[in-house]
Amino acid sequence: MSEPKSKPDSSRRAFLAGAAVAASAALVGGLRPMTARAAGSKLPHLTDANAMAKSLDYTPNHNTVKTAQSPTYKAGEHCSLCRFFQGTPGQKSGYAGCQIYPGYSVNAQGWCASFSARS
Repeated sequence: MSEPKSKPDSSRRAFLAGAAVAASAALVGGLRPMTARAAGSKLPHLTDANAMAKSLDYTPNHNTVKTAQSPTYKAGEHCSLCRFFQGTPGQKSGYAGCQIYPGYSVNAQGWCASFSARS
């Protein structure tokens, strides 16, 4: 006689379902610290001594931009008016994260050549 056919392996299905849930939770949990850091909390302040900052003419004070060195600068532009700034739009002071400089916070009154006005 032949043995009866067994049902599909439910333990494998349970394992795969559990693994999918665990992977999703790990992904979501891993994004939270990046979101918190993006707001600028506890991030080191970017300085114009940073290599990437130098390459993009970053300055922590837009009032000190030399237009001869930074010809794309237009009077009144500063980080808190830029689409990459992760703080409050139009913020008058303080620091917040910036998508151009991950891992650093930029001065709300700073400026760099990557400036792109919020729409």
